[in-house]
Amino acid sequence: MKELKRYLSYIGIYKVPYWSIFIVTLTSSAILTLAWPYMNKLILNALEYGDRGLFVRAAALCVLLVVLNCLSPYERYFQIRIVRKIVFDIKIRLFEKLMKLDMNYYESHHSGEALKTLNWDADSLKDSYFSHFYWVFGRLVTGVISVIAMIVYSPMLTLISIGFCLVTVFVSIKINRQIKQMDKEIQSKIVKLTERLSDILSGFTTLKMFSGSSIVLAHFQEENEQAAKAQRRRVKKFSALEMVSFFLGILASFGTIGAGAFMVAQGRLDYGTVMAVVSLQMDASFMVQSFGGSLATFSASLVRAGRVFDFLELDCEEPGNLEIEGAENRGAAETERTESAESENTHIVSLRKKSNPIEIENLTFSYGGQPDVLHDFSMEVMDGEKIMVMGESGRGKSTLLKLLLRFYPQDAGKIKLYGHDIEEYPLCQLRQLITYIPQDNYLFEGSIYENIACGYTGKGQVSDAQVRRAAESAYAEEFIAALPQGYDTVLDAGGSNLSGGQRQRIAIARAFLKDSPILLMDEPSSALDVQSEKMINQAMKELMKQKVVIMVTHRATSFEAFDRVVRL
Repeated sequence: MKELKRYLSYIGIYKVPYWSIFIVTLTSSAILTLAWPYMNKLILNALEYGDRGLFVRAAALCVLLVVLNCLSPYERYFQIRIVRKIVFDIKIRLFEKLMKLDMNYYESHHSGEALKTLNWDADSLKDSYFSHFYWVFGRLVTGVISVIAMIVYSPMLTLISIGFCLVTVFVSIKINRQIKQMDKEIQSKIVKLTERLSDILSGFTTLKMFSGSSIVLAHFQEENEQAAKAQRRRVKKFSALEMVSFFLGILASFGTIGAGAFMVAQGRLDYGTVMAVVSLQMDASFMVQSFGGSLATFSASLVRAGRVFDFLELDCEEPGNLEIEGAENRGAAETERTESAESENTHIVSLRKKSNPIEIENLTFSYGGQPDVLHDFSMEVMDGEKIMVMGESGRGKSTLLKLLLRFYPQDAGKIKLYGHDIEEYPLCQLRQLITYIPQDNYLFEGSIYENIACGYTGKGQVSDAQVRRAAESAYAEEFIAALPQGYDTVLDAGGSNLSGGQRQRIAIARAFLKDSPILLMDEPSSALDVQSEKMINQAMKELMKQKVVIMVTHRATSFEAFDRVVRL
């Protein structure tokens, strides 16, 4: 019941239209369930007694049934339309949640798990909300109405039928519990299979070069076989459930027909009543036969839906609670971005005059209980100071930058920006104060213009002139202009149709456009050829002007623009 309440709560703002069309569909189904047997009763009794009035009533009822059947496709249309809106909103919430999760989630969960949740599990909600839920509760309501009508027509025949139905329901519920556990096992196996496939696709180039493909294929086949076995066990159990339900349903039908024939022979019932009861009993029998399977299917839907809802209910990054003058927390992402930009311009300028940009006091951090990456580390950065952080791999250089961005919470110590603990800043405010250039910048699938423009955090829309000026400052204008479509050139995911140096210059153009007072760089010119590195260095010299800079590197660069070196 708890899972069902959670499932229904995610209908959200569509509760009124969803339940309205659900009730209309149920009402229509109930009328059809009652009307067909009653029409049969009228026709048989009219034939038996030669009553023309009964024929007229049966004809009028037939017209009503035709109209209701013609309206059924429209009922389904409106139901599908509402369900698609529900699932669309849930997918948007899933993506927003993905953007708000902290780094611990990404490091402790395989990307294939998130992909399965956002795609297959989320898509399965369409069938769940549209058909699976109705199959269970719609058929249950139809069955109850049929039983009530049967009681009105003949309590004795109803009592006989109910005895068979209770046995069927008891068996269905017992088998369904086993099927639900199997569904959970299947979901777990599919997640592992998705993760394995994601790994294979990520390392496809390496597999093509070496002879290890047979080893990887063997692992994939093993995961696939385990998933297939779990699904075969479920199919076997589900088939047993359907067989038992069908057998007991047929037994109930023959029992009702036999009892009705006996009562007609005794003169206790007329032919029309027996026909009506038998028709209703067939509806009730169908409900009993299909209820077990419908319940099992709906249970599987709840398992998949539970994975989606569990994802939506994961903890997000702490938003912070610093009230910055001029900003309002309105909740909408675009409003938050605009208000943050205004407050950064109006308030941080005054903060710079009061406190140092960065103060780190006795900072300690470790990954998941592992040995400390940083221990009791302290550093103070003055306004406009440029610092190079050097050290061997694993000494916490990149981690330091991520802690400044609040990707992780520190274990001990404090980090302050302009005199305020970073935990007090709203996250969007904090990250607008900082521009971060990692070693491998991500370029998404879209135009070059869009990839540069996404760095803009100012008020209103970014102008073409601002984007072009940022590209020129990053020495990217020349190679962009040489492309056939210029700024409209569409990049592949990750920017794979550009060279490493070109990708890095796009990232630097993005940083120019953001123009934050603090600049963090993690090996920005590593893995580049000499010419590209020279051009990147020139662009970064311009970018570093009038900013606080911390750059992480393994080696001394050709820069002479750093005030001091901090070694870890």
